[in-house]
Amino acid sequence: MGSATVPPISGHDLQILLLQIAGLMFLCRLLAEVMRRLGQPAVIGELLAGIVLGPTILGHYAPGLFISIFPQRTSQFHLLEVISTLGMIFLLLLTGIETDVRVMRRLGRPALMASVFGITIPFGMGLVLGLLLPDRYLANTGQRAIFAAFIATAMAISAMPVIAKILIDLNLMKRNLGVVILSAGVVDDTVGWLVLSVIAGIATAGSFSAGSLAFTFVALAVFLAVMRWLVYPGFTRTIGWVNRNVPLVGADLTLILVFTLLCAATTEAIGVHAVFGAFVFGLLVRQIPRVRATTLQTIETFVLASLSPVFFAFVGLKVDLWSLSGWQLPALVLGIAVTGKLVGCYVGGRLGALGRWESLALGIGMNARGAMELIVALIGLSLGLLTQEMYSIVVMIAVITSFMAPLFLRMVMKRVPVTDEERRRLEPGDRTLMLPTGAVRVLVPTAGGRNATAAFALAAPIVRAHDGTLTAMYVDSERPRLLWPRLRGTRTSSMAGHGIDDHLANAAELLKDQQKRLVVRRVRASSPTTAILDEAARDYDLVFIGAAPRHLVSRSFVGDVVTKLRMPVVIVRGADGTLPDAYERVFVPLDGSVFSRAAAEFAFLYAASAQAQVTLLHVVNEARVTTGALAVPELRASHAVAEFEAETLENRIRSDLATLAASAGVDPRVRILASGDPAATIIEQSHAGHYDLLVLGAENKLLAQPLFFGQGTASIVERAGCTTAVVVPHLT
Repeated sequence: MGSATVPPISGHDLQILLLQIAGLMFLCRLLAEVMRRLGQPAVIGELLAGIVLGPTILGHYAPGLFISIFPQRTSQFHLLEVISTLGMIFLLLLTGIETDVRVMRRLGRPALMASVFGITIPFGMGLVLGLLLPDRYLANTGQRAIFAAFIATAMAISAMPVIAKILIDLNLMKRNLGVVILSAGVVDDTVGWLVLSVIAGIATAGSFSAGSLAFTFVALAVFLAVMRWLVYPGFTRTIGWVNRNVPLVGADLTLILVFTLLCAATTEAIGVHAVFGAFVFGLLVRQIPRVRATTLQTIETFVLASLSPVFFAFVGLKVDLWSLSGWQLPALVLGIAVTGKLVGCYVGGRLGALGRWESLALGIGMNARGAMELIVALIGLSLGLLTQEMYSIVVMIAVITSFMAPLFLRMVMKRVPVTDEERRRLEPGDRTLMLPTGAVRVLVPTAGGRNATAAFALAAPIVRAHDGTLTAMYVDSERPRLLWPRLRGTRTSSMAGHGIDDHLANAAELLKDQQKRLVVRRVRASSPTTAILDEAARDYDLVFIGAAPRHLVSRSFVGDVVTKLRMPVVIVRGADGTLPDAYERVFVPLDGSVFSRAAAEFAFLYAASAQAQVTLLHVVNEARVTTGALAVPELRASHAVAEFEAETLENRIRSDLATLAASAGVDPRVRILASGDPAATIIEQSHAGHYDLLVLGAENKLLAQPLFFGQGTASIVERAGCTTAVVVPHLT
């Protein structure tokens, strides 16, 4: 039958689907907000939305309305199920993106031990339960062994999507314990699906197929190898190329979604659930430095605001508590499920060197079974292993454990102390102003001048340390001939001068054994400013640019470039005399502004890359403190501040910059001086011979000139006795 003969979806079915999604999304958001105001995770409200609109509430008290909204037709049901499945897949993509593989690797032992015992103990308890249940709970008494194995699998499995959502809601994705829970959940889900595939194969064929199981194991190993050694480098290059050459909005987002679906389809084909492929690809996406932060934010907003609520509401839609004949058996099964997972994970956590409260929290988090349990229940019902009542019991366990996990996890986590490393990871992202993590792409526009040479010296260590690329760009200016332009064409004059080749060779030498990281781009353009801006838009993280010859930026194309760039810029002016290949003694004047903080962050970044020492200098404006007016001559000389006051200020500075310094692995010195003229004191320090690099933070101040940073900054740069870097962060 050709595609032309396939009937399209009917208008009525489409209308019902749209109403279902609208109703689920609205109620999910409403109840999620109620739960948030009650101090509970949003996922509870989303599950409640499905239960309210499902057979337990709406279907029981208003069956006519329930049937009209959720017609009991397989085709209609599958339409909503597809949307739900997409929500589950993209939620696991987001979970992988949020997961730090380095922390997961370091915490591998607790996760492995929790997985081993968190599977074996509840599996053993579930196996005993399945063997002892009366015959009336079995759909086929001749398949008791398979039934028992199926119940055991239902007791042992966890729900990685639900666990992930709980961890996101509770802000635990950046806590060590959250990574352990997620890592253990990945192993649990993988092993659970492998065991389930074996049971399903036996139930379908009537015999065990070792070949089918071996194929799944081998295919899974091949999939992971391909993801690591082929997909990761290939996708890294591809998304970098797309960011540089495809101007369409969201082109990189499309690429990520396509690869997610391909990976999910691959794991589904080899017998492991589709969510595993999406999760693995999410792990890779996190490691790729060329993925834009705005793209990841778009994915998070899209998934958590639309698809994810529909998925969790769909879970609740399948709950019908009225089908239970009594509460004794459900209570027994629930007790075994919760106790088995709790004991198993607690024992595994303790053997993995976790504390008591951490091990208990691990067991609570791993108890959430959610949609994975529902899928298990559906498979058992379709294979004829479960009666309708046992199916409802398994579904009830999935829902109740998903409710219990966040409630008790929140309480227990209050007793788990936050380490210094976790506190740094929990810092809001907007505290970092300069660079993303991972490889760094730096652009240095150059005309071969002295200040551009200083810019290369400053950029090279950062590129080497971060596995980045250093792009040197120079512009050949094209001007039409005055006579016979149509016959003679254009003439080309280079801004770069005659020594550009030697200049670029020196830049390459600064990269030492990594000279291949230097990329030279020669651009022909009539406007240097436009050419630089066009190049900067091609996926760079940072621009270093040499200061104008006579003034910092004014009356030159430098000012035009800096004003229009939409990324952090470092303007460099080299000191008189021979320029060093690297700067070993850096000092940063601090005034408490966000711009001096950006300067400190850049100094830490450079110091960590070049093994330099950073000194943070705070000059107390004594004249303004004592007189409340302008500086007076007798107070101009700088001097030390009283010991108690200096210690207080130093502690405040260290505390404010502790996260940035620790993230870079830098231990800065702090100096406190008092002066009636802070700018003069900074200039004096730059001439004292203690430092070879001065880093200033600056704000664009658009006045009459094209670009102005304030008279104080310009004066310091033009009179400084060492190389100066002016850091201009891009604040959005």
